[in-house]
Amino acid sequence: MRISNHYSDGRDRAGRCPLRQHVSNLWLVLIAILLPVLVAAGQTPEKKATSQQSSPTSSLRGADPSQFVGSETCRSCHEDMFRQWSRNAHAKGAVAHKGAGFEGCESCHGPGQAHVEGGGDKSQIFSFKDAKPKEATERCLDCHAQAQEHAGFSRSKHARADVGCSDCHSVHTAKAEGLLKQESPQLCYSCHTDVKPQFARPFKHRVNEGLIACNDCHNPHGSNQPRQVRRSGSADAVCFTCHADKQGPFVFEHAPVKAEGCSSCHTPHGSTTPRMLNRPAVNLLCLECHSPSFAAVAPTPAGPAHNQNTRYQACTVCHSFIHGSNSSEVFFKP
Repeated sequence: MRISNHYSDGRDRAGRCPLRQHVSNLWLVLIAILLPVLVAAGQTPEKKATSQQSSPTSSLRGADPSQFVGSETCRSCHEDMFRQWSRNAHAKGAVAHKGAGFEGCESCHGPGQAHVEGGGDKSQIFSFKDAKPKEATERCLDCHAQAQEHAGFSRSKHARADVGCSDCHSVHTAKAEGLLKQESPQLCYSCHTDVKPQFARPFKHRVNEGLIACNDCHNPHGSNQPRQVRRSGSADAVCFTCHADKQGPFVFEHAPVKAEGCSSCHTPHGSTTPRMLNRPAVNLLCLECHSPSFAAVAPTPAGPAHNQNTRYQACTVCHSFIHGSNSSEVFFKP
């Protein structure tokens, strides 16, 4: 015969009510779940703001001046870095702006008091080496965003590809002008491996020889043009900076020059054809637009009426002023 452990009123032999005990357990579970939420909700905005300002990854704007220790304090531990830093443009800026919010090492790494008091605790200072590219870039742009050269970096292809300032520049161990980690164009080639072979072709821009540099044509910090191409001083194609005789204005313009740009006929980095043309023969390039079939639907650009044998193969033998002319609608010699 089985003996029940509960009396008729539901209590057990110890006098405890199972239902009441179950309800008590539920309350304990609810308190355990809700207590952290209530504590977080009760945190005041002032405390949140303080914790954000003290974070070593936050921006320097609004930093407490009393937390700065000065570059000489940094020098006591980081002698080599300080010596390298003291020879570059950032150090000169620190001297020129002393007393105007520019605090030397801490202008980039943030207030150093907590770092010093922590015995060199790296978590209490901003480290570019350990930071994500976007975080490091935001630090640099605190100052450099005002410069026209860098104003569009956040919209650039480099930024969208998660390439940050510290990927190309080094404040402490720069090896080239502009605080670059490596001389151009080798620095650019480290990522743009598809472009490097183009400058080994027979007809090319002399980048490897040092006559021009990649950033003469491209702005690595961003541009509103495709492929981050620069504009000339007259806000025209950057090619005209060197090839000014091709710019015009002309009485008779060659439409592709204005509408599509120089790359409609030329390969900008290098080519196996003379004048860096996109096609191995001049007439093949011209006939891409000036085909006889066009004459059936539009008066221009009409194709040649004469034959295309060897004698007439190079269209520019007659149409020599192909970039534009002041005397001939079909770009003949004057």
